[in-house]
Amino acid sequence: MSRSEYQEASREQWSQAAKSWARAAEEEDKGASAEAARWMLEAAELRPGQRVLELACGAGRVGLQAASRVGPDGTVLCSDFSEAMVEAAGERAERLGVPNVETRLLDAQQLDLPDDEFDVVLCRFGYMLMADPQAALRESARVLKPEGKLALIVWGTAGQNPWLWLVIEALIDRLDAPPPEPGAPGPFSLGEVARLRSLVEGAGLAGVEVAELATEQPYDSLTAWWDELLEVSGPLAAMLKALAEEDREAIRAKACGGGEQFVSGDGRVVFPATAVGVVARKPG
Repeated sequence: MSRSEYQEASREQWSQAAKSWARAAEEEDKGASAEAARWMLEAAELRPGQRVLELACGAGRVGLQAASRVGPDGTVLCSDFSEAMVEAAGERAERLGVPNVETRLLDAQQLDLPDDEFDVVLCRFGYMLMADPQAALRESARVLKPEGKLALIVWGTAGQNPWLWLVIEALIDRLDAPPPEPGAPGPFSLGEVARLRSLVEGAGLAGVEVAELATEQPYDSLTAWWDELLEVSGPLAAMLKALAEEDREAIRAKACGGGEQFVSGDGRVVFPATAVGVVARKPG
């Protein structure tokens, strides 16, 4: 699949997930995603009056938190390459009465924005899914003001995130498919710290600091875990929903069997999870 074909397929898959993301955004953020947002917002050291760009904003959870930190004199531009996600973020900001949030349809790999425009760029779990993360990081650096900061989060390696890898592994096994090629877009593509650091430095950013966040992904049950992934996991959900019911059930059974080791006595499931955070600055 070419990069352009991947881009269009990914856009369609995430657009299909937008309504589920909008519903999820109304619930309390928890687990690794919440820890990732907290880390990223602290690392960015947001201050009143700053102008912030969020990439791959989804339903705008992180962007709306950033808006409260930069205050009425600051602004946050929430952007995504999916129009449905941009609409979800805009509707949420309007409903919650957050006046300093703007929304725009933007491709992070080719930003239609001026140079030296933002004090901070934020991206939670986005670069790893892009066809050309190096191009996206260069664009992020370009639109930052001198001494501006980039704060990002990606998932760690597959082995560090069984909450997602168990399903992908079961899918690969059922379809007798090859594992993802190293570096191919996907949830774990930037999980290796050395590669991630190299890409950030290759974008012209300096003072690169990397942190591994060991955290957890909790669910009420294995059924709740499976149902949630089937709703919000974008490309993975699209692949699973396209399968015959027999194949999908076999994948579910194998994945849940692997997840049994993380079930507690009350039926709740707590998976270990690891995210990797990076903060860097644009040289002045």
